[in-house]
Amino acid sequence: MCVTGVEPYLGPPKTRGSVRMVEMPAVVIAALARHIELFPPREIEIWDRTDPDQRKHHQRTARLLFVTLAGRPIHRATWAQLWAPAARKAGIPKGTGLHCLRHYFATLLIHHGAGVKRVQLALGHSTPMITLNTYAGEWPDTDDQARAIVDSALGDVPYMCPVRRAAR
Repeated sequence: MCVTGVEPYLGPPKTRGSVRMVEMPAVVIAALARHIELFPPREIEIWDRTDPDQRKHHQRTARLLFVTLAGRPIHRATWAQLWAPAARKAGIPKGTGLHCLRHYFATLLIHHGAGVKRVQLALGHSTPMITLNTYAGEWPDTDDQARAIVDSALGDVPYMCPVRRAAR
């Protein structure tokens, strides 16, 4: 973890939902394999603050997959210097940051049919409500789909007159 004015350290996950299995598509596996081929993980000495007992911080060797050209942990202050040229080379619009990529991932899932629960789990949201509050407008309007489902199920059912009640 890197905080301005603080030496980089390994920290605990942000939330309980941060500890989860994440599906990794083949394209990501291939890209990571190529990255590891070109830039093997670097061993560095770093502070470890992952122990829940805050008094037991210590330095240890850690293998980091993503580091600066100098082999140091990526810091918030150095992120933009690394990201901007890579984004430009990939044709990503200027001003697109890491959080935009998270939103892109979410909307990609939604626009290709993923349900609320799938998106919630993929993003690590603690509840489906958080996902809905953030992305509700991204799910396609389902009125046409609902009509099509009913038409498909009942379209061939002959019309039946409603039962008339006897006059009192």
